[in-house]
Amino acid sequence: MNLEKIENVFFNVLEDIHDYLPDLTLVGGWMPYIYSNFLWKTSVRNSVTTVDIDFGVDQSVTRNYSKTIFETLSSLGYKERHLKMDRMFPVVLYKEKIPVEFITYPAVDIKTIEKMLGQQIQINKIDKFDFLLKHRVSINIQAKKKNKTYLINCPKSSAFLYHKWATFIDRENKEKQAKDLYYMYFVLRYAPDIDIIYQEIAKYRQDGYFENAPKNFNKFFERISSEGCLMIEKENGPDEYIEDLREDIFERFIRLREFLDNE
Repeated sequence: MNLEKIENVFFNVLEDIHDYLPDLTLVGGWMPYIYSNFLWKTSVRNSVTTVDIDFGVDQSVTRNYSKTIFETLSSLGYKERHLKMDRMFPVVLYKEKIPVEFITYPAVDIKTIEKMLGQQIQINKIDKFDFLLKHRVSINIQAKKKNKTYLINCPKSSAFLYHKWATFIDRENKEKQAKDLYYMYFVLRYAPDIDIIYQEIAKYRQDGYFENAPKNFNKFFERISSEGCLMIEKENGPDEYIEDLREDIFERFIRLREFLDNE
């Protein structure tokens, strides 16, 4: 799919579930697109880094919905991918070949969530994910081809960055680790309020979040040729705006590393 098609599907999904948006938090690879276009309002090339559309769900559901999300999306023709051949449910829903997935944390009251989502939808549980749901911001975003605005919840950019730092090492493969590191670099490079982001990260640490995060983060950025720099350089691709991309990556992560080590 080209960029225009991906954006159209994304906004179509928002329209399809607009009634539920107050109780959902957009997460994952769409954050660079949301931050750059609607929060920071900076022009960033290639800010769409994924096609998957992921929503976080907490147990603090604010409304009693007459229909579940499964019932609503099924009535709109969403396709289903069955996770087990011998069972009808749970399923992952697809809009024009793009998965729309839902994520929560292990200790959640799953029954409360299922009242909104429906028992038929696969709900992924991820450790430390509740942190993103607690530290979020509401952003007005507008579809490019429609005069329609949506108010969505998403993690604060500081929370997104800090959570990636604490969890990327736990990812099951190098490809996902590389994407997480690239998301971190995206925030470090393009956020216009990076000093405020550092202040907010300091507050998260004061509040005790991720005190036991892996120390081997540092080995990824010991030198300019370390694994982390190389992974991000590959994810970023050729960059006409920076003469020495790897040096830029290294310097930004050195500052982050020193800040985290000294807090």
